[in-house]
Amino acid sequence: MAGKRRITTESLAIPMSSMIDVTFLLLIYFIVTQREEIAEAHLAVNLPSANTAPQKMDERPNLLEIEVHPGQLYLKKSPLTLAELQDKLGRLAALDTEQTVIVKASVQAQTQELVTVLDTCKGLGLTKLNVMTLK
Repeated sequence: MAGKRRITTESLAIPMSSMIDVTFLLLIYFIVTQREEIAEAHLAVNLPSANTAPQKMDERPNLLEIEVHPGQLYLKKSPLTLAELQDKLGRLAALDTEQTVIVKASVQAQTQELVTVLDTCKGLGLTKLNVMTLK
């Protein structure tokens, strides 16, 4: 029995400090490389890009301009309620669903108002939707 040697528990311990370092490095990597999901991605809206030159909008005959301001909607510069806007857009969509709709949203307007207008256009079959910001 004198020939048996006892193994100490210290020699079997796994160094945890290096594993913790790797864990924190992975955590920092995943936090830094995470990308936020765009909330409006499901709307399929044509957004203006910085590389394209501004187009003259007067050249297009079938163009609808909707302005969204806080608590107020405008179609071709005339103020409307949401029900009136739905009615007029419904009549215009019945004539031609290929009309281009430009929705100009004020910076002060709530996002829900913009989303309501876009959902209304989509529900009426208008598919060419563009969004701009009013300054």
